[in-house]
Amino acid sequence: MTTSTKSAYASLKERFHLLSNLTGAGSILYLDSMTAMKPGSEADRSEQSMALVSAGQKLLAHPEVKDWLDEAESHADGLPRDDRTNLRLMRREWVSATALPEALIRERARLEIEGNNLHTRHRDSGDWAAMKPSYEAAFAVAREVGGIMKDALGVATPYEALLDQFNPGLRLATVEREFARLEEALPGMIAEAMERQKSAGPTRPLPRIDLDALEKIGNDLVRDLGFDSSRGVLYVGEMHPMSGGTPGDSRMTTRYHADDPLDGLFTVAHETGHSMYEQNTPAAFRYQPAGHSMGMDIHESQSMILELQACRTPEFLESLSRRFSGRGDDAAFTPENLARRLFRVEPSFIRIHSDELTYPGHILLRFNLERDLVAGRLSVSDLPEAWNEGMKKTLGIVPPDPAKGHMQDVHWPSMGIGYFPAYTLGAMGAAQLFAAAVKARPEIREELGQGQFTSLRQWLAENVHGKGSLLTQDELFTAATGEKLDAAHYMSHLSRRYLGRDYRATSSSGG
Repeated sequence: MTTSTKSAYASLKERFHLLSNLTGAGSILYLDSMTAMKPGSEADRSEQSMALVSAGQKLLAHPEVKDWLDEAESHADGLPRDDRTNLRLMRREWVSATALPEALIRERARLEIEGNNLHTRHRDSGDWAAMKPSYEAAFAVAREVGGIMKDALGVATPYEALLDQFNPGLRLATVEREFARLEEALPGMIAEAMERQKSAGPTRPLPRIDLDALEKIGNDLVRDLGFDSSRGVLYVGEMHPMSGGTPGDSRMTTRYHADDPLDGLFTVAHETGHSMYEQNTPAAFRYQPAGHSMGMDIHESQSMILELQACRTPEFLESLSRRFSGRGDDAAFTPENLARRLFRVEPSFIRIHSDELTYPGHILLRFNLERDLVAGRLSVSDLPEAWNEGMKKTLGIVPPDPAKGHMQDVHWPSMGIGYFPAYTLGAMGAAQLFAAAVKARPEIREELGQGQFTSLRQWLAENVHGKGSLLTQDELFTAATGEKLDAAHYMSHLSRRYLGRDYRATSSSGG
């Protein structure tokens, strides 16, 4: 390796180290706005967030960065494999930073904060008149960003460029192909599952659980899952559940409901999966692109492998039953009764409260709508009617008001346009990874019966978390499971759990 190559690449690493810290500071400010910040501070926080984004953009778009990239790439053969990957990802980030004008970057950052705060303020009331301008502004900016990034990234459409910002390398054709398989199979699976559950025994209602008791159980679960509380914190309140911060300063939020004690606990498992992924990314590339977590589809797989896979196994339900022992009506918290409640299939209006089998229907609806909104085939004014029609077609129900319909999610007004597909792609990945983990380490199930996650946590750290972005998604899944991401594993998982049979072995569609 030449001296100039060392100098150029070393300079890039220093610059990206600084950029990583600016991004981390922005994430902490964002989570603070959801937890501790008072409403009257919104204007200051918006200015702060835009300042950080603007400073980062200027540092990355400085002409010297291009010179360093050109020099380092001209001698890239002299770099170790992981550093070559890091260099490639640096170029990608530079392309994204230089493609968008600073004013547009600042506007996107402003809408992210303001959209979140407006959603928190108006979500429960369903005041569409108050929220509609925020949706219109968000989709207008998204179309502009997508149009610019389409050309910069060399992808086919503005919406594909928006998908790419959350899931680098993901192609719209891939999403459309895999989602088409779901869209064809899901209605029949839902109908069959609902018919099948008619013969199941009655479900005993769960008693109200004091919120302090739920918080205690939740804190114990976070500890057992393996979250490092010396480098993070869980906030409890009325805010939308989320996770963020940095690998060394993780922030999670959740909310508990006394009348629905399971909801908050499984939300805790979900958000802990996100945070543990971040906490265990490769230390050697801590402040570099290669050390960051991969796309949000992989991120969602790490939340769902805990929430939907490990924590819903028969073994863990035994452990969960014991956690509720002595907290009122033990008969309601038997593993059998918990399973009947958790695996009951019933279409519902609210995505985050829906059952596992109908959940993909919520994502299919949002994917189809946001794709049309970005493409200009649908206007924000027509969104309420389109949403209701889509819900009726997909799940057979029509929401009574915007709060239970198109206003329920924070994503669109806060610039999360293109994120929704990651949830179902993540569920697909979670099913495939969990099956591989249990095959590699059969002791996982026994440990889950004791409420422990040690072997699963170690397998994930070795095969997913610790890889950061050093591998492509295809490489990661192939190394961890023996094959690329394949929706067939997800379909089989859903069929075995809800229909008592294997989808691939019995479905005429081939799954």
